[in-house]
Amino acid sequence: MKKIMKCAISMLTMLAIMVTCCSCGKDEAKKTGNKKVTVTLWTSVGSDAAPVEKERHDLQMKRVREKFPQYEIKEVLMQTGTDYRQMYDKNLMAGLAPTLFTEFSYTDIPTRIKNGTIADMTEFVNEWQYKKDGKVITQFDEAISKDGKWYAIPRDAYVQATLCNKKLVAAGGGNPDSFPTTWAEFAEEGQKITDFSVPRIGYALLGQDWCAWPFTGWVWSAGGEMVRKNADGKYKLSFTEAPAVDAAIFMNEMIWKYKMTQKNVLQAFSDTSADIVGGRAAYSWASIADFKESDLQNYGLSYKDFGMMTMPVKDASIKSPALSGGEVCTFNPKSTKEELKAAWEIANFMYYDDEELQAQWDFMNEKGIFDVKIPARSDLLEKKLTSLKNIPESISRDVLKLSETAIAEPFCPNWSDVKTALVIPLQKIFLTENISRAEAEKLLNECAATLYSQYPDSFSEK
Repeated sequence: MKKIMKCAISMLTMLAIMVTCCSCGKDEAKKTGNKKVTVTLWTSVGSDAAPVEKERHDLQMKRVREKFPQYEIKEVLMQTGTDYRQMYDKNLMAGLAPTLFTEFSYTDIPTRIKNGTIADMTEFVNEWQYKKDGKVITQFDEAISKDGKWYAIPRDAYVQATLCNKKLVAAGGGNPDSFPTTWAEFAEEGQKITDFSVPRIGYALLGQDWCAWPFTGWVWSAGGEMVRKNADGKYKLSFTEAPAVDAAIFMNEMIWKYKMTQKNVLQAFSDTSADIVGGRAAYSWASIADFKESDLQNYGLSYKDFGMMTMPVKDASIKSPALSGGEVCTFNPKSTKEELKAAWEIANFMYYDDEELQAQWDFMNEKGIFDVKIPARSDLLEKKLTSLKNIPESISRDVLKLSETAIAEPFCPNWSDVKTALVIPLQKIFLTENISRAEAEKLLNECAATLYSQYPDSFSEK
């Protein structure tokens, strides 16, 4: 009898343990199932940011969190002082990269597709209603997709060509209401305006380490291309062709023949920008979007004193271009499908939602923020420009005109390496008085040969 009782007690004890374990398992599963999906963003604003920028950011993130209470949104301050590409790659390898990243230029994406450092988002893009409705800007499409697959979506865009200080043009005897349209007209006006004793210069030429950026616009204005896609998918480096050589020579002539540029053409970009807002340069490769009203007021200027013009062209047969660039949203290839879905929804809200965009514009109006960036929503540029009351009508017209003729900056794999490689040969061309066409062409050909050798998977002469 004792043995029977002992067995019964043991069986009841084991049953109780099993029930308890099953109950604990269910509770744990329930607890795990309710755990919020975490989305990490590198959008946090540093302590040195202007108060209005911090307020702008905090209000937007408040709206984001209110919109998505089901997600854990973790913000990290992006480190400064290092190249954002290298920083992203190091964090990706360490498992610390953001779920949603919004800093890559669309020109970075072909390389990113190639090295697998961004997620394939085709499943989301194929079901994307904004895309189906034709409400997404398309100038980046070829760069952010490959073989029918999609790896990024636009965040916003900009247009850039030539910024004009109208007051300075008038002071130099030019016509601020009629921009020069050809190289000959531009050189003639630049010479007329330039007076180093004032000092006043016709064109602030950007010759420092970013010089391949404006050079691209000048090559287009000569009817040429920086790169051309081959039948095999690789790219021919066409900055060695006649139009590109024409552009390089014209830039050299602006310095030495027409003497219409600043004397130190290798000065920092900030100095070049300061020349045009400070009343020392009439024209420059710049954008009014780079300046605050307070920057202009220091020199007795306002936004109305500036104009944004397309590139002057070699001859009237060439359509006057502007350059379009911009950033995209990319997603972490190591994220789970649930994390990608959450990040996708957040990106759509921040950069595409009508009400959210209007809330951003309302804040800009309240604080007097000037912003002429092109929204990722293709149907909202005019609405944005008319919504922002501190954008002069003339600037709005200029932005719309530039956006109509803008060409997307080249986006082949290793494009950043092309721009870096071109710095030294371009600077040699700029700094060499009386350089011959043959000498300039030789420098560009040598640069191309080096790139063909270094990046055979991206570039081919055939």
